[in-house]
Amino acid sequence: MNVRRYRARDMRDAMRQVREHQGSDAIILSNRRVDGVLEVIAATEPVSGATSAEHPTPEANSALPVDPELAAMRRELCDLRNLLLQQRALNERDQWAARHPLAAECVERLLQCGFSDRLARSLAGSVLEDTSAETAWSRLRARLSASIATAQPTVLEQGGMLALVGTTGVGKTTTLNRIALRQIRRMGRDAVSLVTLDRQRIGAYKQLQAFGQMAGVPVQLLESERDLAALSGRAAGGKLVLIDTEGQTARDAAERRLFARIRSQVALQTWLVIAANHQASVLRQTIEAFRCSEPSALVLTKVDEAEQLGETLSVLLEQRLGLVFYSDGQRVDDDFHKVDTLHLTRLALGEPARAPRRPVAVEMAPSEEAPPSRVPYRSQTRTAPENMVLESVVPFRKRLHAAH
Repeated sequence: MNVRRYRARDMRDAMRQVREHQGSDAIILSNRRVDGVLEVIAATEPVSGATSAEHPTPEANSALPVDPELAAMRRELCDLRNLLLQQRALNERDQWAARHPLAAECVERLLQCGFSDRLARSLAGSVLEDTSAETAWSRLRARLSASIATAQPTVLEQGGMLALVGTTGVGKTTTLNRIALRQIRRMGRDAVSLVTLDRQRIGAYKQLQAFGQMAGVPVQLLESERDLAALSGRAAGGKLVLIDTEGQTARDAAERRLFARIRSQVALQTWLVIAANHQASVLRQTIEAFRCSEPSALVLTKVDEAEQLGETLSVLLEQRLGLVFYSDGQRVDDDFHKVDTLHLTRLALGEPARAPRRPVAVEMAPSEEAPPSRVPYRSQTRTAPENMVLESVVPFRKRLHAAH
């Protein structure tokens, strides 16, 4: 900002000097009489591309004596301009909050639970101010629950080859054991085979082998993914081949493109396993990196270890993969569940569950003499009660994705 001081006989003379030196766009900041002389301070904004005669360069100004009072005024004006810009942004949010106090309260509550600002504002945008706080929050909860994408996998019913992929330490092997146990109880031991491609982690094969011996199912260690073609016969007739893979970093996963070479030879599904206790940025990076592995569904682990589950759900709502299972503890059986979006939403919002949940693996096979009946897989995603009708416009709502 160009600030200058002028001395003149009267205001007409002062304005003439201001126009001559600073142009017609100059602003009079102050004027006063000093010993019978009118003193005027005027300022203009510097214009890019102006000539050096109109706006001297910093080098030229440095040669002139600096008026301490003018320098202080320049600093104050710059600080005032920055403050006004910040205040303008705050005022817009405050004005919105003043017009929509109930929605603003919902936004603040969602932010405290770890939900992203963008998602919180989108969800609260449909809050009706003429409703009670309890009704508004119930509708918001139902809308959030309905927005989480879920999957209805067919591979567990029809059989086939299913591989779990993900980064190191997210619980792929434990998840594989849990799925195998569930299938054994529903279909019988002969319907499940375990395979591992993890030759990097020490004890990975032994861990899977120990479970296989306990469950009475075969476990095989393969040299490479090309060997999966020879096992395609095991996946016929409704049988399931579960494949464990080695953990990879996000960068390695993007470069390696797991199973890309055998997709045309083997009918294979992949599920991506992610951990709820990872930061949102890590989850986004993981989902993007493993996109080349063509996952058809997500499995969420370590829900009980998440500091703020709202951060995790925010990421899930940004992408299109459906959630099929989640785990919330170390117990192989009791802590592994079919997806229940309403329960996850209540956890993320810090609310208690309405009723105790039953573990998924409770469908025991009848006996060895009689083959077990095959119970169709159904999603446990709850529909909202009639008094919690969702709005017609739900920008984050996802439809159910069938995994073929």
